[in-house]
Amino acid sequence: MKEEFVIVFLGGLLIRILASCTLGILAGPLMGGYMLILLAWFRQRKKPVFNDLFSGMLRFDELFPLFFLVIMIIIGFMLLIVPGVIFATWWIYVIFLMADKKMTLGEAMNTSKIKVNEGGFFIHLVFLFMISVVPVALISMAAALIPPLAVFQYFLFPIQSGCQASLYLEQVEGLDPADCFCPKDIPPPIRELPPVP
Repeated sequence: MKEEFVIVFLGGLLIRILASCTLGILAGPLMGGYMLILLAWFRQRKKPVFNDLFSGMLRFDELFPLFFLVIMIIIGFMLLIVPGVIFATWWIYVIFLMADKKMTLGEAMNTSKIKVNEGGFFIHLVFLFMISVVPVALISMAAALIPPLAVFQYFLFPIQSGCQASLYLEQVEGLDPADCFCPKDIPPPIRELPPVP
């Protein structure tokens, strides 16, 4: 991701700020466009351009319902936290399925839940914990000692999104991350063929 620092990191920061400023109303289209950039970069090494950050706005009516998904997860967290954790884990792929596969919110929620259960709910829960709770806690502890370090929280969104995009490609599409992330000039690793009987 560092090869495209300006678009991936600074663009991610811009998307997060804009989504916050609109109280989450534009979160679906903005984040949908950002996730499409990551998927295109990881799959085909398609170089992102600044305008691609807002490509989700062209599909506003399709991606806007993600706002309601966020509301449901927040309500789940308000109900003794456990329902929110379950919802966030089940629906980890929803934004990708809506943006990439053009599914409706209901279809994406159902498909995401099925994929999470197939891949293992606990593994997905640990993944979500490792990319969201642990980094925030570490940065908060570091910022308590050295306050300027709090700025690193703003760079979590691109890294978290990249991790989720990688998981989506692996678990939903069955792509090997080693094939996706090889630099252009280095061929993917050769897999050994099974022995001939």
